[in-house]
Amino acid sequence: MANYHFGSGSFKDELWLKEKAVFSKPIGVDVEFITPGSFDWVFADANGVEVRTLRQEKAGGGWTSIDFASLGLFDDYSIGFRNASPVERQIKQGDVRM
Repeated sequence: MANYHFGSGSFKDELWLKEKAVFSKPIGVDVEFITPGSFDWVFADANGVEVRTLRQEKAGGGWTSIDFASLGLFDDYSIGFRNASPVERQIKQGDVRM
């Protein structure tokens, strides 16, 4: 299956990719942030139940990635970002690798 490329977005609370669509067996996500700050990677199963949350500190903007196998995630998931910073977060672009 082809990768899913997503464009820019901003969020004060949460941002779910493709309106919380469920991706079939994703293997990783690469995302380029414009703004610095803390955020959570959030993963929900096909029923919408959050199964994993992982905090990441980002001192500056730029690319960051996550690997699903290293987290023990091998099924179908929705992928989101939750702001843990006092400022609005901005994403420039990214890819879900499948």
